[in-house]
This record gives sequence, C-alpha cells and structure tokens, in this order.
Amino acid sequence: MKDLLLRGLVRGSALRVIQVEATDLCRMARMLHGLAPTSAAVFSEALAAGLLLGALQKDRSRVNLSLEVDGPLSGLLVDADTEGNIRGRVRRPDIHFPGDPSIGPRAALGGSGTLSVLRDLGRGEFYRGSVEFVPGTLTENLRRYFAASEQVATALDVRVHPTDREPLGAVAGIVVQKMPEGSPEALEDVRERIAAGAFRDALARGAAGEELARSVVGEGLEVLGRHPLSYLCNCNRERAVNAVSALGPDGIRAVLAEERQVVIDCEFCKKRYVVDEPELAEIARRLEGGVPGGAKA
Repeated sequence: MKDLLLRGLVRGSALRVIQVEATDLCRMARMLHGLAPTSAAVFSEALAAGLLLGALQKDRSRVNLSLEVDGPLSGLLVDADTEGNIRGRVRRPDIHFPGDPSIGPRAALGGSGTLSVLRDLGRGEFYRGSVEFVPGTLTENLRRYFAASEQVATALDVRVHPTDREPLGAVAGIVVQKMPEGSPEALEDVRERIAAGAFRDALARGAAGEELARSVVGEGLEVLGRHPLSYLCNCNRERAVNAVSALGPDGIRAVLAEERQVVIDCEFCKKRYVVDEPELAEIARRLEGGVPGGAKA
C-alpha cells in the first residue's frame, strides 16, 4: 500500500471525503526518531490525524496538532501542510507496553491533559482550538475536538493496525464532513459504520484507496484527486544561523570563549547543523556592526 492522500465526494449525499494511507511514512518516522513500539503507534496515529487536518485547510497553509498529557509519553507535536507533507516529534520515544497493542497507547497517554489544534489562517492570523484530554485514544479525543471546536459536522477514524512482526502493519485515517447541502442522515450512517469497525476491519484485510474509503461511505464515491504523502522538514542552515544570531554578540562571545562552536539538532528530522568558531566570530562582528538578520550561510 503506497502512501496516498485521497480527496473525494459522495454524490447524492454531498459528503466531503479525505483519506490518508501513511504506512511507509510512519515507518520511516519510527526509524528516524528511534521509537519503541507503543510510542511508534501513538506517533503514527498523530501523523495520520495531522495529515487529515492539513488536508482540510484552505489554500497553502499549515496546521499543528499537539498533545500535553500526564501519561508516560508526556506529549507530542505534528506539523502538516495542505500538500500532504508532515513532520513531528514525540517527547518519550522509548515508551513501550508489551501485550495487547490496543491497550498500550491508552496507557502511554494517561488520563488527563490537553489536545490542541493550531491553524494558520494566513496574513499572520492563527486560530487555536483545544479540548481537555480524557482517557482514551488520540482519535477519540480528536472527535471531541471536532464536536466542540469545529463548525462542520464530521466523522473521523484513524487506525494503526499491527501485525505479528510489525507494530505499524498499516496506518490510515479518514475524515468525512457534511457539506452545507449535505445529508445529516448520510453522515450519521458513516459514523455508525465507523463505530461498528468498518474502517478498522477493511484496513486489517488489506483494503486500500477507494475500496478502503467505500468501507465507510458506501457507493457513490467520486475521487477528485490523489496526492503523495511525505515526511518533510523545512529546517535549513539559514534558520540555524539565525537562531544563533538571536544570542546577540555578547552571547556569541561567551560561546566562543567556552565551546568554540554551536551544535543545533533539529528535533523534527534529527539533522545536525554545526556553526564553528570562524562563522560565530563573523556573526558577532556583523551584529556589533548593526547588520540586520545576522549571517547568511
């Protein structure tokens, strides 16, 4: 199953459908962050959910999904755009609860906290919605977020299906929303199918693409587009140098005296940037000379 973002409509009932299949992306993220199986399962659920949230955004913008919880995992953040690109981090990559894989993620998250969604509205405007995290899965709490914070009737499911040898056997999610002229009854039917395990069971038997989506929306699905997904970080050396410039000339001089270099590790993609002694000295000189923006790599 290739990673895929599918957009569609259900003709006749005017329902909007967005589905993501993100198995390979999540496996790569697991290796990148060195995640134990339970941490990998929770993070993968968050990545799939973040991709869905990003796809719901208008124009080219970004959305953040964050969790602050009292469980061993502590918290996580994913950052997605409208084009199927995502990155993220998890605070405790080492968390694992052996045994039933449906119980471990709930134990890792704990029983209280906050789930927040930050939307980039463009022109420097942002909207943050949040709900109290209650015992359960991330997806169950995200449904509560949609019910409390969004103005569009929504059905949602995100699943991480493990196999005997692979904790991330398949990862996928679907969101179905009623358009203004849409049928409330049709959306309720979708919710009932999800509650009965239709999406979960279809994913477990290997369904993908339109077949997977039809497991919850039925016939009448018209696919409007398919797009690839990728784990993509937008960090770069220029941003790293600008972060060093924020220390100011005195802070940089102190670093020069003690460490002789600054090492910055990106917490999203693990890329390392090293700003060495000659470059640090040059940044300090530019800052002292009043040149805005620090040094450019």
